[in-house]
Amino acid sequence: MINDSSNGMLTGSVPAAHSESHSLYAVFRGQWSLQSPFLKTAEGETWDYNDLDLLTARISKQLQSAGLRHGDRLISQLERSAWNIFLYLGCLRAGIVYIPLNPKATPPELEHIARDVEPHAIVCNPDLLGTIHETLKTLDTQPRMLTLDTSGAGTLTSQNIDSGILPDHPVAPDDIAAIVFTSGTTGRPKGAVLPHSLLVEKARALSQTLHYRATDRLLHTMPLYHAHGLFMTTHCVLSSGASMLLLPRFDAGEVIRHLPEVTIFSGVSTMYKRMLGRPDLRVCAQGMRLFIAGSAAVPPDIFEQFAQQSGHQIVECWGMSETMTNTANPVNGPRKPGSAGKPLPGVELKVFDAQGRPAAAHTPGILSVRSTTRFPGYWRRGPAEQPTYHDGFYLTGDIGYQDSEGYLFIVGRVGDVIVSGGYNVYPREVELALEHVEGVARAAVFGLPHPDLGEAVAAAVETTDPYPDPAEIIKQARKSIVGYKAPKALFIVDQLPLTELGKVRRRTLIERFRNHFLHEQQAPA
Repeated sequence: MINDSSNGMLTGSVPAAHSESHSLYAVFRGQWSLQSPFLKTAEGETWDYNDLDLLTARISKQLQSAGLRHGDRLISQLERSAWNIFLYLGCLRAGIVYIPLNPKATPPELEHIARDVEPHAIVCNPDLLGTIHETLKTLDTQPRMLTLDTSGAGTLTSQNIDSGILPDHPVAPDDIAAIVFTSGTTGRPKGAVLPHSLLVEKARALSQTLHYRATDRLLHTMPLYHAHGLFMTTHCVLSSGASMLLLPRFDAGEVIRHLPEVTIFSGVSTMYKRMLGRPDLRVCAQGMRLFIAGSAAVPPDIFEQFAQQSGHQIVECWGMSETMTNTANPVNGPRKPGSAGKPLPGVELKVFDAQGRPAAAHTPGILSVRSTTRFPGYWRRGPAEQPTYHDGFYLTGDIGYQDSEGYLFIVGRVGDVIVSGGYNVYPREVELALEHVEGVARAAVFGLPHPDLGEAVAAAVETTDPYPDPAEIIKQARKSIVGYKAPKALFIVDQLPLTELGKVRRRTLIERFRNHFLHEQQAPA
């Protein structure tokens, strides 16, 4: 239903998109039964696909009435709600470039992105309006400021527009649908340019691999300003005519309570960790079809514990903001702990060694991907900061290997490789060895300056209680890795520094412990 008295009530149906429109919305609109449910909130609000069609058509018209045109850029800085999704889809229908941003982004972060993309408009929560005005007052060109709250009220939706509905704006496959700024864990965030065709192709491939169907219902708790929550999950629903239950935030108890109402849950490893140990998990998960994980690897012990306690093995996937999802473990077939699975349909995967040659099975190298739609690059970056290709394959910057059965294992990032005494050490390989030690809940491995080795392997771990001492953890880990890979120092921490999607902030750990070996060297005998 559309129930917003401030915006009026739309009834009937929306004219079909122009035949020349290739927007993600136009492509997937034909997959839906308009009477089928699309979205339900925890508070009981519901919208079917006909409601979605009417509401997003109205938002598209309101955006155009506010002066936005095809190709214009819009920053969305909203609290999590169904209206995030409606605004995004309205932008797609108008050919407006959507740029999602964390509503808790700091003023310097917002200013950097705004100077980079020069938005024509910013849609924000009403309580952010003053801060954003102050932050962006020095911009050469001021964007149009519009507000939208979690109930759908604001200056965007309160505009008086005539009752006629505009058909979708013609959109070419290569037109930009969105710009997503990378997490910045390896440097200053860059805007990944995502055309409509790339999002369509990857949505179809992932939906096919996960066997999405119209009867599925996704339990959605992921952030709506990241690729995982806004694209990977939502696009699978849209491409199959499925539905979703949108919760206001992740809460382990609430997620488990709602599992009987859904068939699919998609999250990150920290979410699965918080669901462990709950006595109602197995009972509530009986009717579930899939538990999916992305954004960061699931530690093997969490994978195994979750399988034991819930009766379901997690389906791990691997993707990037630049390429969307590239691999997934099979729905019907072995799911290997610690593995990102096999390439999606239409995706080719190669592992190259340092000389640019294909690496042998089980030999780590640079992960490279190729698909029908090529990632076009980063917004307004020079050649030195654009993606690198080798033999037509995009070099992702991840380090990993494929086993003899073609399953992918990721062991680190190029910038995270530790060169210790002339040997290359891949952090994820050491982390897996540590996480197999009894008492270790999660590990993060990083390199620290060392007067003799150049860099020394160090680790920070979260542990269960009681836990072995650091020396014992290292001793047990050495049973599965050679000596030069073993940590020279191990720090017990209450909690590892993580991004919102569960990725370790290695730079934070490096800065915290940077002088450890230098101080150690200077200590009196």
